[in-house]
Amino acid sequence: MVDGTVFSVHVVGKLYRNTIIAMKHNTIPIYEWVGWIIVLLISLISIRYLFVPGFLPTHDGEYHLIRFYEFGRMLDAGNFFPRWAPGLNSGYGVPLFTFFYPLPNYIGSLFHLFGWSLADSFRWTMAAGYIIAIIASYYWLKRLYGTIPAVAGSVIGAFTPYWFVDIFVRGSIGEVLAIAFVFIALSCVVYEKKTLLAFAIAGIIVSHNIIAMIFLPIIIVYAWMTGRSLALAVVMGIILSSYFWVPALVERRYVVGLNTVNYQDHFPELAQLLIPSWGTGLSGPGFALDEMSYQIGFIPMLILLVSPVLFWRKERFALLFIGAAGVALFLMLEISIPVWEKVPLLPNLQYPWRLLSVGFVVTPFLAAAMFSRIRWPFIAISVALCAGLVSFSYTKPVLYAPRPDAYYLSRREFTDGTSSLGNGFSTAWMAWQPARPAKRMEIVSGEGSVTMKEEGMTKFVGEVDSSSGGKLRIHVAYYPGWNVVVDGKSLDVTPDEKGMISVPFSPGTHLITTNFFDTPLRVAVNLLSLVCLVGLAAWGIISLGKSKNNKQ
Repeated sequence: MVDGTVFSVHVVGKLYRNTIIAMKHNTIPIYEWVGWIIVLLISLISIRYLFVPGFLPTHDGEYHLIRFYEFGRMLDAGNFFPRWAPGLNSGYGVPLFTFFYPLPNYIGSLFHLFGWSLADSFRWTMAAGYIIAIIASYYWLKRLYGTIPAVAGSVIGAFTPYWFVDIFVRGSIGEVLAIAFVFIALSCVVYEKKTLLAFAIAGIIVSHNIIAMIFLPIIIVYAWMTGRSLALAVVMGIILSSYFWVPALVERRYVVGLNTVNYQDHFPELAQLLIPSWGTGLSGPGFALDEMSYQIGFIPMLILLVSPVLFWRKERFALLFIGAAGVALFLMLEISIPVWEKVPLLPNLQYPWRLLSVGFVVTPFLAAAMFSRIRWPFIAISVALCAGLVSFSYTKPVLYAPRPDAYYLSRREFTDGTSSLGNGFSTAWMAWQPARPAKRMEIVSGEGSVTMKEEGMTKFVGEVDSSSGGKLRIHVAYYPGWNVVVDGKSLDVTPDEKGMISVPFSPGTHLITTNFFDTPLRVAVNLLSLVCLVGLAAWGIISLGKSKNNKQ
């Protein structure tokens, strides 16, 4: 055992020395591949239960499964920018995808398309996000501090307890993917990859818009502090994602239930942040016995306590991240309520404890910066091992028997809701409908009959035959974008008294076609995003060509 320990210290020391030499001579030693492999293996071990067959019970997970299914149906129908979830709200539909971050749905739908179940697609998508996040954090830190500090920092970051709250307790797939893009963006800043930075900024926004609110200011300040001209890349990333966030902002007045959370119910106590604990219950009043964990983590907390002393007036980037951690800590405590009341955007974060996600970035950065100042690499490795040991029990969630797609698609609590807390999300004109309509089109005034010619997801065609004239109701939730054509003539569409679409008709036979189209605003931002995508692709190709010419 002693010989093995001596050998391990020797190898680590050699790796550390070669890293320093490589940094000085700008070469890439094979030891960097060793670091990459170590980080990959650690990330796989941390989330090993995501690869085990079984049902992983989480707070949000089953919401996402039905979203994957509905999103995939829209993609199959040729809607590449889905806005509408046609099967939800008991078949009346709801504009879910206009407001809820789309990238997890694209990835989850892709896994499902290739044959994985909805539950497996959820776990694989979350696993991909976590692994990419940890590897990207390694490449970011390696550029700044070398291989050993980067390995230690990224491993410590990988075992930050809130990771396992997000993955195994909350099932917050959007947050996990967004943090992956945060690390990619930070890596792009230090490697000066402007085109990729734009894609990373867009990736954060379309993965989880609330995480974007938290981290975009940090990334922008970090990029500005590096002195690199990256402003255009940031702007391009924001424009690239405009197809999602512009309609989501403009059309908020057309829906209810986007934010049903009272943030004042979700402030953790200081002791809950400092004292290690674990639970799988929900947050807020009434869940004290098994309330979810809000801990910062023992090793991250130790690093945060030491860093201000170590880096005071010596490392401006460290001061940025220490400051970000301090602000996050303050805003998670109840004493910050006056600030929450005065800053309009803060309540959109919903849960103050969501700011624990700042630790995902702050912890590995400060750890790597600290270890880069220490001559003995075994200290860095020892602290990383301690971080893993302290948090290892959190990496083993409860698993139940696997649930196939049929389990979810045959249960009305999944298929007929609005995929939101308490089915609170709906259009402004129609609340959630607990029962499915008997018919898609129905004459509610006058005499006659309706023969359905076509009933798709966002297109309904019916033939009305009436001797008296009257009014036809189309059983779909009204929302801007619905279009009705009667005998080739387009009509103005407004919601009726039930929040649906009603159409008057005269005596005779009429062909009535109803379609859901993008509004002029949605079309404009779709085109804007596509033009930006083409521009970024051209920018990347030109930059790559210049890089090759410079090397020659």
